[in-house]
Amino acid sequence: MNKIVKRLLSVVAITTISLSLISCGQTKKDSNANSNTIVVGLDDSFPPMGFKNSKGELQGFDIDMAKEIAKRTNKEIKFMPYNWDGIIPGIKQKKFDVIISAMSVTPEREKEIAFSTPYLNERQVVVVKKDNTSITSPDDLKGKTVGVQKGSTSEDAIKDTKATFKDTKLYDENIAALQDLQIGRIDAVVVDELVARYYIKEKADTYKVLDKSVATEPIAIGLRQEDKDLKATFDKVIKEMQEDGTLAKISKTWFGEDITSSK
Repeated sequence: MNKIVKRLLSVVAITTISLSLISCGQTKKDSNANSNTIVVGLDDSFPPMGFKNSKGELQGFDIDMAKEIAKRTNKEIKFMPYNWDGIIPGIKQKKFDVIISAMSVTPEREKEIAFSTPYLNERQVVVVKKDNTSITSPDDLKGKTVGVQKGSTSEDAIKDTKATFKDTKLYDENIAALQDLQIGRIDAVVVDELVARYYIKEKADTYKVLDKSVATEPIAIGLRQEDKDLKATFDKVIKEMQEDGTLAKISKTWFGEDITSSK
């Protein structure tokens, strides 16, 4: 009787292991079935890099670049708008696969995620109203009320000087900060030059960008540190797009000149 029971238990055990292996194999296959799709996390209120037009369609430099990368890698790109101050935890939690949203490369961020080769060079600049004569450089922000996007590298850029400001106002979106600047609620906005340049282009009679910048930084695609193969693929494609002039062409579409890192 004991031998029969043991034999039955052995059969059950073998069957259980076999089913488990089959299940694992199916899970792996399901995961691989989605490998042709790359989900992109981004701030969709960041013109001219990524924003919605009047029809609710995403457009901008990063959108055009991501679509070109998709074409060259035979991948499908899906965009997932995400709150900017939670975008790094979001990619680490696998809410999306990459961040293509004018993300600046910083030592702090490099501790959390990996970056592709840079595709743009960027500055942090000060924007004031066109008729402002009291603020002519970042040094003049002392005693002033300054707006900045929460969780951005613009906020990082003022961390050593904001104690000299009268007040620092944090915003979820750069657009809101610039609107407050226009109506006089704040004195200046520290912002990515990419955003500033776009708004100055559209509203040259309202704003101006100071010549002296607060900081400079490269812009790259954010990835999970373990996704080394994906990083290698993106690095290769970005280099190709720099060398064949594709990035320069996209840049001229949105900025009127080539501001890519291949200049």
